Amino acid sequence: MGFLYNRSNNLFAIGFNVKDYRLDAGYYDLLASEARLGSFACIAQGKVPVENWFALGRLLTNVEGEPILLSWSGSMFEYLMPLLVMPTYENTLLDQTCKAAVGWQIHYGKKTGKPWGISESGYNMINASSHYQYRAFGAPGLGLKRGLEEDSVIAPYASALALMIAPKEAYENLKLLRKEGLEGRYGFYEAIDYTPSRLQRGQTSAIVYSYMSHHQGMSLLSVAYLLHDKPMQKTI
Repeated sequence: MGFLYNRSNNLFAIGFNVKDYRLDAGYYDLLASEARLGSFACIAQGKVPVENWFALGRLLTNVEGEPILLSWSGSMFEYLMPLLVMPTYENTLLDQTCKAAVGWQIHYGKKTGKPWGISESGYNMINASSHYQYRAFGAPGLGLKRGLEEDSVIAPYASALALMIAPKEAYENLKLLRKEGLEGRYGFYEAIDYTPSRLQRGQTSAIVYSYMSHHQGMSLLSVAYLLHDKPMQKTI
């Protein structure tokens, strides 16, 4: 990972341009994102200095009276995915942020009258190769990205991740998604899209009939976290 690390700002570049032999101009720079998992692993292995952790941005916002770290897109993935393998500590800013992020997504779902659980996922648009398109979605108020309120895509794996934070509420939401027809042969389908611009006349929603292995895997790890008392964290 060292070739992706910029020692002038202590951050990882998003990528490396092999043709031009240079680092990309963008950086993974937010603590409230999946970037912290890569930082944690590299620091633990001695591949980068601990300064990397403290260089990650800690931009704060206030949601319903709760201070919370901003992510890029306000997705459940950004906030909760690292918890699948990383330890967490009560009464820390990260712990408070993860709880508040789930709480806000639940609140936003009630406000819109739909199930909750917004994250990056497939959505109801198919390309020329008949593949569902994929991008980041998030809850307005949690992300730096603009226009988050323009889409309404709910991903079951986002609720599965929330089992680590609010198990009762997440379980009830998964039951609701099951009633909406999202349970398939191999588990929950990828998502349900409520965005009017992507629906046919007369439709109120469209199920994204696909499975993504990494979303299924994250869901299984979250269930293990809840039922087996954090087995992945105990290996660290």
